[in-house]
Amino acid sequence: MNQSCKSRYPIIFCLIVILGFLPGIGGSQTVNNSYIEVGSNNASAGVYGSLSTQFSQRFKNFEVSAGGLFTLSNAQSNIFSALKLNISNDFQIKNHTLNVGALYLLKPFSTDLNETNFAILANYRTSHFGYVLGVNSRIYSFNRAAIQKYNFPDSVKTSVWEPYNLMYRISYFHDIVPELKFEAAITNYDRYLIQQETNPMLQLNFNYQLNDKLQFYSELAYMQAGMMNIRINYFGFYLRGGVVWQIN
Repeated sequence: MNQSCKSRYPIIFCLIVILGFLPGIGGSQTVNNSYIEVGSNNASAGVYGSLSTQFSQRFKNFEVSAGGLFTLSNAQSNIFSALKLNISNDFQIKNHTLNVGALYLLKPFSTDLNETNFAILANYRTSHFGYVLGVNSRIYSFNRAAIQKYNFPDSVKTSVWEPYNLMYRISYFHDIVPELKFEAAITNYDRYLIQQETNPMLQLNFNYQLNDKLQFYSELAYMQAGMMNIRINYFGFYLRGGVVWQIN
């Protein structure tokens, strides 16, 4: 593991452990969301497989969550491929809820390079439609080990900063039966992925509520290579299956 990542991983690892092993503290609500994913895209060098687990702790209207992603891919040297930290709060507007949150996402996508994202998102939903709008700032950088390995002089920049990028998600919701819910969405970000605003994904989601503790879901996504060129070429797709467990 590279030196830069060593300094950041323990922080979120500890949060994942704390959120997972302290259910019900002070009347809070603990939820685990885990899934497996298979997919292929123009950068994966074949089919890849991913496993993710995320723990969330809710205190009334406030929620904090931390998660990690493991990926097996021919194009990726790091099995541990992403860390995420999210905090959010709910605000009531008439009969609807506005959720406002901040996101930190670290992706060590090679042995030398890291991608770091900071984002702010606002999520508003009615009975059938959902709208998410936000901005993120992204930094691509050589890690500390790579800087020492290649002996970069102080005059050489070792990072590139994208000051801001638009994030969006527009969803349509429909209850097939009370236990089975359907969602269709167009978005440029996912759980551990933030695309450019012109690179949308088309998603279909099915959620089945088994009981008050367990929910199963499946997602299918098609990723375009750019806006309005769906019939020319594509970036990739994935199929995901997961479970949401309300621990307490």
